[in-house]
Amino acid sequence: MPDISVSFALSQLLAALAFAGGIIAFQQRERAGMLKFWFVSALLNASHFAVLGQYEAALFVGLTAVRFLVAALSPRQRWMYCFLALSTLLIVLSYNNPLNLLPYLAAIVGTVGSFQKNVIVVRLLMAVGATAWIIHNLLVGSPVAVLMELAFLSSNLVGYLRSRKPTGA
Repeated sequence: MPDISVSFALSQLLAALAFAGGIIAFQQRERAGMLKFWFVSALLNASHFAVLGQYEAALFVGLTAVRFLVAALSPRQRWMYCFLALSTLLIVLSYNNPLNLLPYLAAIVGTVGSFQKNVIVVRLLMAVGATAWIIHNLLVGSPVAVLMELAFLSSNLVGYLRSRKPTGA
């Protein structure tokens, strides 16, 4: 069994890589590009939670990664309902304490956001999800993940402001 400090360091490295992918995602002007970068970021973040032993969070973020890719490639509303149902099934099957409700909340608002055509609505709902993850990550003691979600909120705001400017400006 690996040393706890080695596992913690690996988890934080994975979170840092997810962090970089998320920052790049929020700087994309197009919805599909943003969602594809989020796919990679979410895979890394799910791995981070798995290494920390936060398996319920890892499952939610893994499902989120698949959702980002599906939403980028096929943004049909029926997929949204499938992912909402899968998230609900996941919370029913994995619930073991109130902490599990935060990833579920993030998954639900993120699912609705991922399948919106309006990038502003996507950004707003991602901000709500990031807030739920900040609280979760504080409670599980993952400092890089807290910083990551705080940076995602900031990057989301910067991306929103940049998208409001004409491309020639």
